[in-house]
Amino acid sequence: MIGDATGSPLGLAAIAAGLVTAGAVGAVGSRRRAPAVTLGLAGGLFAGVVGFLVAGADGPRNVPQEVGIWASLGLAAFGLLGLLVFAGRPAARPLWRATWIVVLAAPLAAAALRFAVGAVCPLYVTRGAGYCYYDVDLLGGWAAAVTVMLAGDLLGIAFLLGVSALQARHAERDLV
Repeated sequence: MIGDATGSPLGLAAIAAGLVTAGAVGAVGSRRRAPAVTLGLAGGLFAGVVGFLVAGADGPRNVPQEVGIWASLGLAAFGLLGLLVFAGRPAARPLWRATWIVVLAAPLAAAALRFAVGAVCPLYVTRGAGYCYYDVDLLGGWAAAVTVMLAGDLLGIAFLLGVSALQARHAERDLV
């Protein structure tokens, strides 16, 4: 088991490292053809770190959910800004492929996150739970909220990729 009876800061750190790594790889991988995605992912990572610092300063309660909210807001704000400032670049086909990969992977990634959070932060734990402590929410509603936010973020990334693909298609037509 990843966590013990009181929750595992190392387990949460591993989950966070995995999400940050996936975001950084996505940002670097999309920088040439979909700069809006890069800006959105970078904004989400930055806002997630800020959210961790803000939520953690008030004590360890509700931190994972607060970080998820901040990261989602950063992704949305910076992604929309990226769509206004940057245009997707040809070729459109890899962007469409990436869009569908993200859409199809979203449920699997959300399920994996829910399983990982459930393993690291056992339900019904209040004493010594650290970042896994959620006042009266002992049934794991916060973990479901984090999972739903991740699925929403992935669909937001798919939206950014799709719009970038449309922009790239229009740029391809202008080249011909």
